[in-house]
Amino acid sequence: MKKIIHFILTVSVFAGLSSCEKFLDEKPIHALTDENAITSASKAKAAIGGIYATFQNDNWAGALFGAHASKAGFMNYVQGDYNMEYSQTSGGNTACWQAFYKSLNAANFAIAGISQLPAAAISAAEKDAMLAEARCLRAWVHANLLWNYGHWWSDDADPDGLLYRDEVMDLKNVRRARISVGESYAKIYEDLDAAIASLHDISSPRYVSKQFAQALKAKLLLYRGGYQNDQVALKASLDLVNDVLTNHPASFAMEADMNDIYRNAWDSKENLFVRYLEDNGTRTSSGGYYYTYGLVYAGNKLPLPVGGTLTAGLRYGVDWFKADPRWDVATGPVRSPETWDNTFNHTFKKVCRLGSYAGRNTSPTDEKYAAYYFRFAELYLMKAELLARTGATAAAAIAPVNEMRARRTTPALPALVPADINDAMNMIFKEIFIELCLENGSEFFAAVRFKNNGQPWIVTIKDAKPLEENRMCWPIPDAEIINNPEMTQNADLK
Repeated sequence: MKKIIHFILTVSVFAGLSSCEKFLDEKPIHALTDENAITSASKAKAAIGGIYATFQNDNWAGALFGAHASKAGFMNYVQGDYNMEYSQTSGGNTACWQAFYKSLNAANFAIAGISQLPAAAISAAEKDAMLAEARCLRAWVHANLLWNYGHWWSDDADPDGLLYRDEVMDLKNVRRARISVGESYAKIYEDLDAAIASLHDISSPRYVSKQFAQALKAKLLLYRGGYQNDQVALKASLDLVNDVLTNHPASFAMEADMNDIYRNAWDSKENLFVRYLEDNGTRTSSGGYYYTYGLVYAGNKLPLPVGGTLTAGLRYGVDWFKADPRWDVATGPVRSPETWDNTFNHTFKKVCRLGSYAGRNTSPTDEKYAAYYFRFAELYLMKAELLARTGATAAAAIAPVNEMRARRTTPALPALVPADINDAMNMIFKEIFIELCLENGSEFFAAVRFKNNGQPWIVTIKDAKPLEENRMCWPIPDAEIINNPEMTQNADLK
């Protein structure tokens, strides 16, 4: 009995968010009770709001993306992640597993309830759009589960895919076997294709949209396709990226001043999808430890000692970043978060903002700790890489990057001129790191699929330490293995 109770407390049905202030437009719900049964369009909308509300924590932001930066080797915030030394019993990120399945439960609750709404309660068009939104969010959760706890890079037959769930969890369905990698991608694509067919165009980056569904599918295809050199997947990804670049609404566009991305946070027109925090007095705590506290102290305490060098917490790539004009936008002095500590630290100000203490006590307050899941600039970076991987010349491959750079007026970024396709690929890799560092994990996935001198870049970054492929994902948490006898552990992580 104790094991079942432990599972319920850590993974299963959470009702806590039903007491939150309203999220976006409606009070969020996802606890399966008679009171919360989805019986109307307004309750359906509230159930979808309940999915977004589950992203308001560190595990969907700094804890996740700080771990990715550590795994890539650019930072060393978490020693176990930097060394990729984790096992079922010694760790890995159990908190993210719990947070992801909490979000998944909310998505499945919404999908089940909306699917059963009668025609008298909701129009067919509204029902289709709501289901598409919920399915897109479910695909987003499953994508993160696969990227972090499964063999996302592997062949279809690999058994270490998702612990796939498409129904609300309860004691009757705790036991579930995982599905293969190929089946995992098929399930995610099924949801994304439905979202692409029925979702509306982007109107606010606080919500998923047709363009985000396309971008997410393109990214899934690129990550595995780039790792495997799968030309079919890469070309399919390029088609999706080109479609978004060609057909997006005018309201979704690059910011000329890069400062405006972070100044405006979830209201920036450059964001396609961003983690929004409800303005209910808990923004700083919901923003999470890493963005409000941990990354501040991980930077350089100011003033620097004699002979000290600003790194903002980077252990690799400092020379690349400091030579780039974006350094002064991404990093800067941030007040220490403790009330008694008036010192400043040079860190990634773009996500840490003023720091938790100063942010709460300035007027107006500055607590917009957004998590930048996808923004416009990434479309250009993806297109450049996809062109390079599908046979384009160096000049053609770097052209999207130069278009991205030209659209910035502040800071001004000169055009890049690669000597050959290998030089172009290295330039693209560095652009991914500099443009997206600590925003959405892109630097880690790039570090394992881009190569330098025939080896993944991560080998160079980590001082020639060989990459152990099966350690590119975290282990399945011990509690899941214990309480779900049908679950199997990832290879080499028992």
